Amino acid sequence: MGQSKEPVIERITSLVRHHPSRSAAARAWGVNINTLKSYYRKEGPIPEPRDNLLARIAESEGVSFEWLKYGDGEEPQGGSLVDSESPKLTCDGDELIQLLGFLTVDERKQLATMLARKGVETVLYLLDEDNVKFLKLDRVMKEKVLGLQPQTLEEAARIDEEARECGPDTEGETLPQSLASTSKRAG
Repeated sequence: MGQSKEPVIERITSLVRHHPSRSAAARAWGVNINTLKSYYRKEGPIPEPRDNLLARIAESEGVSFEWLKYGDGEEPQGGSLVDSESPKLTCDGDELIQLLGFLTVDERKQLATMLARKGVETVLYLLDEDNVKFLKLDRVMKEKVLGLQPQTLEEAARIDEEARECGPDTEGETLPQSLASTSKRAG
């Protein structure tokens, strides 16, 4: 295992091209993005990646450790996932990575935290059977429950008639009996 013809960063760069961005490659390899960025420094001595990091990258990319570290053997075949002439990506879901690529690391963390929090809140909301029942109600019933129903009986009758003409909001379910259309009769 001799000295390589080109620096290890050149081989890492060729593997980065298999991903939509450096940060996507770092995530795929389980490497801190700042660690990966440090190998691209323009000034000062460029740090040499540790063997354990190179082994992780090699395993993730399906290349030999010897090729990655020393350049021994032939460069692995396999094109870039990113089309060099087009910004479109060939892997499913990469569009989202590309779309969010302009965010800073802190902004991505904040977005991930907010999405996780909202997701948990939504799941907890859906665990309540009363909330699920409310969501299944048609629009007219939801408005009545929320106190958004019309003020006069004529308005209520018109809205109920419109709702019957349109049908229920959810297919396969019958329209619940209207609260406004039933009146108590004195006996």
